[in-house]
Amino acid sequence: MRPRHWPAAIALLAAAVTAHAEHFQYRVDLSGTYSEGGTDGCYPPDFNQPACPQPGKLTATLSFDTPDNSDGSYSIEGNFGDITDFSVNLGEMPEDSLFGGVNVVNGAPNGSVQAADQSETFTFDWASRSATYVYDYGYHNPNGSFAGTLSAVPEPAPTPLMLTALAGMVGVALRRGARRDRT
Repeated sequence: MRPRHWPAAIALLAAAVTAHAEHFQYRVDLSGTYSEGGTDGCYPPDFNQPACPQPGKLTATLSFDTPDNSDGSYSIEGNFGDITDFSVNLGEMPEDSLFGGVNVVNGAPNGSVQAADQSETFTFDWASRSATYVYDYGYHNPNGSFAGTLSAVPEPAPTPLMLTALAGMVGVALRRGARRDRT
């Protein structure tokens, strides 16, 4: 590659890095109460109580992509919404069809999703760094209510990626120049 082509290659690389969907990824740390259903965890067993609550903690990863990197409201409608690759690995949510939405305000997303059968609900707000997860599979079945925090999962910054690509292009150019000198 000749040095006169480098500005065009750098401009193309910069455009490819900036014109893309926005990816969000967070760590979710929750604490609350849950029950296994039935009389599990009750001592002595209380058959009149639908379930015996116990304290618990959950850790998960939340990730999703918006169609672009601007503020707006985006829908989650199974496989047909604006949000792609929405995932939160809590309960049965990874396998369920999810419905809800995400609002991005000043680059900070907040939203809520619910399983199609309404047995699980997950809400989050990056501005307040908070999240909740509630599930209820019916009377005498597992249920729980958790609240907690979101924290960012670091992603590589675009500048080091661009510099790495530029170093690779320079290496290729120098290698080609060395080959021409040998012939």
